[in-house]
Amino acid sequence: MALTPRGLLVEAGRTELYTKNTDFSSGWGLVGCTINPNAVTGPDGTASADEVIEGTTTQQSLGQLAINFTSGVTYIHRIYAKAKTRNWIAVYWDPNRFGGTGFNYFDVANGVVGTASAGMTTLIRPAANGFYECIVIGTCTSTGAGNRSFWLANADGGRVYTGDGTSSLYIWGASLQVGADVTQHIATDAVTVATAADTALITNVASLTDQCWVVKARTPTKLPTGQANTVFQMDDGGNANRRMIYYLNGRLYVVSTIGGVAQATLDMGLVANGTDFSIAARFADANFAASLNGGTLVTETTAGRLNTLGMTTARIGAAAGGGFAWNSTIRYIETRRTASDAELPLLAA
Repeated sequence: MALTPRGLLVEAGRTELYTKNTDFSSGWGLVGCTINPNAVTGPDGTASADEVIEGTTTQQSLGQLAINFTSGVTYIHRIYAKAKTRNWIAVYWDPNRFGGTGFNYFDVANGVVGTASAGMTTLIRPAANGFYECIVIGTCTSTGAGNRSFWLANADGGRVYTGDGTSSLYIWGASLQVGADVTQHIATDAVTVATAADTALITNVASLTDQCWVVKARTPTKLPTGQANTVFQMDDGGNANRRMIYYLNGRLYVVSTIGGVAQATLDMGLVANGTDFSIAARFADANFAASLNGGTLVTETTAGRLNTLGMTTARIGAAAGGGFAWNSTIRYIETRRTASDAELPLLAA
């Protein structure tokens, strides 16, 4: 499988809660299995992925000490895995904190999601060097200490089996973070690690008066509901008066706000998680229009709906203050003086 660059990655700051998340040969509690460290090339292109070899008991798992989870907070639990002679891995977190069974299964030979614990969102996506990223997103239902671990399995739902003492798979990059959007891996070795939010601006002031935008990007990998993700925004220094394109509840919107109130909103329709798209939009009073992927124009022709206040800042992948981060890639942004109704679908194709 060939992996290709997707453009500029713009993400919010995150904290990795696993204190040792790439080297599984120390700092992990092993049950019924052993680790062969640095056995193959990992997704990062270095010889850093470990082999998990099952023993001959009926449980083959590895985990770290319990941490405190907070009710109402959404967490992402994930690991990169690659099949060898075992194809299945289960990502587990404490059902006392998240409900359900706690077990979420992934087939890392075929890149398929298996049985999931009730209430969880499970996703799998390809990574470099034959690995798959196995992702579980869930909201804590009860505050308190909870366990988290990873289990070998011999089938979907098959975490309890007698190991043969030799079968194995490869793992790399365990992760536990607060958030509803999947962001890049953060390596840790002894303590939790926090990253700062990315900042990207267009500094050409001439673009601030352009009526037309062309944006090509990839939607975030995230929960189907939650907060908005801003792919591009122009504003007067804050979020009350702005023009923007954002992603919310699986839909893309082109919006103009005045005094914090949306005056014109173009609903561009559903776009799936992790999907490439192209939008061309025209911000003109009584002539507001946009096309998604070259499709039919969505318009707003009521006068007085366009924010005409002086724009001072063009932000890529976030709102003012760094909030509502895009948490995905943006491969192209262009501003134009204007574009006609006939030109917009062509620009978005």
